[in-house]
Amino acid sequence: MVIFKVTGGARIGLFNATWPFAKLIVSKEELVLRVLFLKYAFKPEDIITIKPYWEISYGLKIYHKVPNYNTHIVFWTSKNTQKLLQQIRSTGFLDV
Repeated sequence: MVIFKVTGGARIGLFNATWPFAKLIVSKEELVLRVLFLKYAFKPEDIITIKPYWEISYGLKIYHKVPNYNTHIVFWTSKNTQKLLQQIRSTGFLDV
């Protein structure tokens, strides 16, 4: 099983956590975003799409359909967002 992990920051609604207080962990079955004491877990069917996002810094915006999660979830990173998306795809998560 391929598991991909990267440390960064995150924005959940108006709440912002800087690096290194967020971690993105992706496997074929689940994408988890841990932000300080919060955990957002997504199954492939929960994800509408994941797109590069730019506001103040580069990141990935997670478009999802989990009713009790904030609609604005962004993982910030200093890594190239296209390469990050490729690494997420390499786990098989976005292909399910």
